[in-house]
Amino acid sequence: MRIAILGGTRFIGRAVVERLAAEGHQLLVVHRGENEPENLVEVEHAHVDRNDPAALSGVLGPFGPEALVDISGMNATAADAALAAVGPEVKLIAISSCDVYRAYDSLHSDRTTDVVPLTEDSPLRERRFVDGPRYENLELEERYLPRGATVLRLAAVYGEYDYQHRFEFVLRRVRAGRKRLPVGSGQFLFGRVYVGDVAAAVSLALAGDFPGAFNVVEPTTAPYRLFAEQILAAADADDVELVRVPDDLLPEDLALTGAISQHLVTDSAKARDVLGWVPADPAASLRASVRWHLAHPPADASDDFSADDAVLDRKMVRSTAADPV
Repeated sequence: MRIAILGGTRFIGRAVVERLAAEGHQLLVVHRGENEPENLVEVEHAHVDRNDPAALSGVLGPFGPEALVDISGMNATAADAALAAVGPEVKLIAISSCDVYRAYDSLHSDRTTDVVPLTEDSPLRERRFVDGPRYENLELEERYLPRGATVLRLAAVYGEYDYQHRFEFVLRRVRAGRKRLPVGSGQFLFGRVYVGDVAAAVSLALAGDFPGAFNVVEPTTAPYRLFAEQILAAADADDVELVRVPDDLLPEDLALTGAISQHLVTDSAKARDVLGWVPADPAASLRASVRWHLAHPPADASDDFSADDAVLDRKMVRSTAADPV
């Protein structure tokens, strides 16, 4: 199949391109050319602004895609440009996120509004993102779904090349040889999915006609304290102690180990039943991802653990004061 991919050089896009190239599809990866690592799989690239309808049409027209996978769509502008560049006969796959659900807004505004797991019919956000870069998946979905697209609502994606560094709240302490890690109540549930399983979902969506939205998430979710323990085990750092401290004293990068008002867990039953999507072994995916990130630390990793020391010292003082004489 001739497939155009909008954004295919970073984390999720990279995994999708590798998967589809290995399956023998003819690919055109469209991006600005600002991020094109040397070790990308060899496929055709077009360097244009994907938000420019004329420029995008200029490269997609000659390629003649049978399908378009939009990974870098950020808002209505991006979606409109993409849809204007292809005809109604082109199969459409768009990458969205679980941030479209009302529960996402609730956890950021200290409210509890929704039961979990969330299904594709759960309430969506009413409030739109207006600050910072114009990133709004609700707008993306509002353009793609009426065109019969398959929209994949991803949970928190982890894996190799993750530029959000979802394990770093633990791994930066492991690399530094820290033996005590302060954590809060640790009960927050935040659904996750391995980047390779996202690529598998894209591949399955391309194989048939599946209009509508699909949650893509692993079928089970560990609470955040257990998630931290799993990362430590995958890093062979079983000697690191998780020390329970008051949630209001947690260092900023450990906030998700504290009390969160609204869980964010989605249900992937529809993706499993309709697309036939089955994720790989989560334990194996987690271990492989952790090992990769241990070997590839972020360039800006902080070595400041003063906030840890302050709360751990306070915990020590409290414990000593409570000891019987």
